[in-house]
Amino acid sequence: MEFLRSTLARILRCGPLLWALFVIWLGILFFFSSSESPKDMPTLLPHQDKVIHFVFYAGGACALAGAFAQSYSLRGARMLALTVLVLSLAGALDEYNQQFVPGRKGMDPLDWAADVSGAACGVLLLMRLRRVVESQGF
Repeated sequence: MEFLRSTLARILRCGPLLWALFVIWLGILFFFSSSESPKDMPTLLPHQDKVIHFVFYAGGACALAGAFAQSYSLRGARMLALTVLVLSLAGALDEYNQQFVPGRKGMDPLDWAADVSGAACGVLLLMRLRRVVESQGF
């Protein structure tokens, strides 16, 4: 457990790594947004696509908010607002792009809502992780 905490602390303090993770996240977003939707994807949960959007954008928000915190010393409401704004725009552009991809619908307001709410929860998760790591003295 100690190893996990110290590794997490090092990651949260490494601005260049966090920016790299966010750029990789953007690349994955663009790749999947520009690809046809798989026809034979099994449905394991109701509204599975919304859950995927939520979790994916929460991950992107963790990386971006961490990068903002390390590079610009953003904290609290400013970090939350800026990260959610950036990822809201990314989600809107993602939905716009999808309408031009064969086999994709795009412009789904519920997908965008899942993106925005996932981004907000991702920032809150990152803020909590930072507090736990800092309180442990790492």
